[in-house]
Amino acid sequence: MKTPWRKNDDPRGDSGRHLGAGSAWKARAFLWTVVCGVLIAAPLCASAQDDIQGEYRVKLAFLYNFAQFVQWPSDSFRDSGAPLTICVAGDNPFQGEIEQSLRGRTAGGHPIELRKLQMDENPRNCQMIFVRATERKGIPKILASSKGSSTLTVGEAEGFAERGGIINLTREENKLRFEVNIDAAAQSRLKISSKLLALAKIVKE
Repeated sequence: MKTPWRKNDDPRGDSGRHLGAGSAWKARAFLWTVVCGVLIAAPLCASAQDDIQGEYRVKLAFLYNFAQFVQWPSDSFRDSGAPLTICVAGDNPFQGEIEQSLRGRTAGGHPIELRKLQMDENPRNCQMIFVRATERKGIPKILASSKGSSTLTVGEAEGFAERGGIINLTREENKLRFEVNIDAAAQSRLKISSKLLALAKIVKE
């Protein structure tokens, strides 16, 4: 699925007035439909909270949709056909059947490549980095290495966004939500669609 980028989508816009109550509800329903329908089967959506593999199916669906609602600078890719690389810092929970769900999918015309971030590899080699909660000790190094680049950092550990990560997946009332640090996004020259920001909790460092 492609979402056209609108010029009036402002990554630093006022999250309190992105959408009215009715529109916000529709946006949430829309994104959840996309998450449940694009990459995973409906039964897995229902059981994801009780199943680690199911949880990471949903998280991979979130990563895929983040790629659809974020615009990278053109110089983030070596050419128009280069892949959009999602790197995983820590053990890769998306292997096997979960990873296969990404095959043949694209974001902004770029094929999506999923791989593990190698030890001491420069995070700037990746358009997106998913930082596992098990990598808490390595978070400062990853964020410092990514600063000033156009790498979208996504975490799942408490406080990730407040520490300078751009997006953090959180759990509220046993449901997956996400936070966005709009200042960190702006510093990375990433444009996040207002549709996505309307669903997020906005945080600052």
